[in-house]
Amino acid sequence: MSNIAKSTSPVAPAATESKDWTKASMPELQSGSEDESDVLDAKAKEHHRRKQVKREEKQRREEAERRACEEAEVRVREEAERAKAEAERKAKEEAERQAREQAEKDRAEVQRRAAEVTARQRALAQEALKKRAREEPEVGPSGDWSNEVR
Repeated sequence: MSNIAKSTSPVAPAATESKDWTKASMPELQSGSEDESDVLDAKAKEHHRRKQVKREEKQRREEAERRACEEAEVRVREEAERAKAEAERKAKEEAERQAREQAEKDRAEVQRRAAEVTARQRALAQEALKKRAREEPEVGPSGDWSNEVR
């Protein structure tokens, strides 16, 4: 085999190729550049797509968090309304209970006073009977009144 000399100098261009060695290598670089630009475009598109996916995921998370907060607020409001209604119901029941107790106390007081009035009336009636009995002349066995003159 023959030894091919390796050198750093460019090989002489073929007759069909350009005489300038730098221009001769350019088509290769250009084709590589096109590949590179395609790769870069693909990478940029992939980067853009990933960014878009992350943005969409972030939006979905934020939307889910927002909905969760709104639902929590609704639950809190509903619970507050239920608690308020329950408190109002209990207050109403307590007021009704107190009104019933007061009515019972009033009724008992009226009955007590009526009993006192009745007792006084009986006592007065008995006193009046006793007084009348003392003042009336006694009737004898013959039905005559006593000698007392009125």
